[in-house]
This record gives sequence, C-alpha cells and structure tokens, in this order.
Amino acid sequence: MKMSEEIQEMINENVVHLATTSNDGKPNVVPVGAIRAISDSELLIVDVLFDKTKKNLLENPHVAIAVEVLGKESPSAYQLKGQAQIFTSGEVFEKAEEMVEELRKRHSRHSNIKLKSAVLVEVEEIYSTVRHKKGGE
Repeated sequence: MKMSEEIQEMINENVVHLATTSNDGKPNVVPVGAIRAISDSELLIVDVLFDKTKKNLLENPHVAIAVEVLGKESPSAYQLKGQAQIFTSGEVFEKAEEMVEELRKRHSRHSNIKLKSAVLVEVEEIYSTVRHKKGGE
C-alpha cells in the first residue's frame, strides 16, 4: 500500500507509536522518533533502545504504527499496519546509520546514541483515524 506525501511528512516530522505483540498475545507500544519514510511503502526505524519491542518483532513481525497531528486546522491521524524485518548489517542497516549521524548533528542530546539494529516496515494497510466534518456540521 502506498503512503501519501502527507502521511510520509507526518511520520518524518513527528513521534509515532509503534505497537508489537508477542507470540502469546502480550502487546507492547513505544514512542519512536527515529523513523523515516524511505519510499511510499517502506518505513525505516532506528533501534537504539528496543528490548520488549525487538523480542516481539523476532516472534511476530506484524506491527501497527499510529501517527497524529492534532494541532492543525484540519487534524490528521493515521494507523499503518505492516510487517517488520530486523537488520544488523547491509544496506538497510547502513541507511539507519546515516539517520543516526543526522540525529547526532541536529541534536546534541543524541550524541551518545548507539545503533543496535534497523527495522524496516513494509506498509500493507493504512487507515485514517480522524473523522472530518463536512460543511457547517
């Protein structure tokens, strides 16, 4: 499924929430700021702190991501669902390393972050989670 430019920008500019589930059904959700849309159907997430999240991804690759921008004149919120793969080397991992370097340059508080792995999400479903009113309703 293809993400619109609006959705890609929302993901690139905001903290999102990443939900995973273990094989025994225990959910886990974490805020993620180091995420970028790298194509109209792929998201790259930098793993610097994942513990339960990584364990869940290894057991069950299905994920959900929530992103919202509610302070605008027209609020927007989306839920994306897909499958994740974890990389600890190769081209995807190198892209994540570039993201980490960019974070280090932009924010001094990120100077000590260490990349553990890269998570590539293939987006399969997209849902709007905000109802817009029409006209003067």
